[in-house]
Amino acid sequence: MTARRNPSKRPPAASWFRRSKTVGVMRPSYQQGLSRYLQRPRALLRYDAGLVAAPADRAKRRFLLRLFKERNHELLVESGTFLGGTVEYFLPHARRIISVEIEPHLFEAAQRRFKESPSVELVLGDALEEIPRVLADVSEPPLVYLDGHFTGGVNKEPGLFVEPAPGILERLGMLGLPSGTSIVVDDLRLFGRGDGFPGLDELTSAARNAFPGAASYVGVDCLVIAG
Repeated sequence: MTARRNPSKRPPAASWFRRSKTVGVMRPSYQQGLSRYLQRPRALLRYDAGLVAAPADRAKRRFLLRLFKERNHELLVESGTFLGGTVEYFLPHARRIISVEIEPHLFEAAQRRFKESPSVELVLGDALEEIPRVLADVSEPPLVYLDGHFTGGVNKEPGLFVEPAPGILERLGMLGLPSGTSIVVDDLRLFGRGDGFPGLDELTSAARNAFPGAASYVGVDCLVIAG
């Protein structure tokens, strides 16, 4: 006899997005969870078709976490909180997380989401100004994740630049950051392709000038600067 499916039972993707008792925050909705569940096969199909497209969020975060652990970081500093996915992903792994968001309503939503997470510090403002300000007071080597470009949609505050990464790197180079600092510039595929993004050569030149002694290499849709 064929077993009848329980109509109230959700697919496996839903189990990824339940409320977390350990960190006290609400994970994304079931619809968001399903969308993210489908990111991986969609990304694979685009890659197989020879299209330049974003990897799945999960692939990016796994790469970040591997780098975080390999370089013995305990502090994550992020530009572009957005919906808080990266912050939540790092909660079990980072001793301290600082995330900067320019959009007031996204900042307020993140405050509600992470209000019970004492390791998370949220900052409202333009990453071009706030990331250097935050890092000026840091004494341990952080992993700095620059993912704060203007996307439209829920983002209504464009900041001074659509993609501020070269300007942020220039300012960080003046700070004398701790040895062992790692900087990751996300969405490398978009540099030099228009839509207000700077050229790839502008980004790499900014990285070389700001951190001449650092190793730079390509990661998962990102530029890694390892000081």
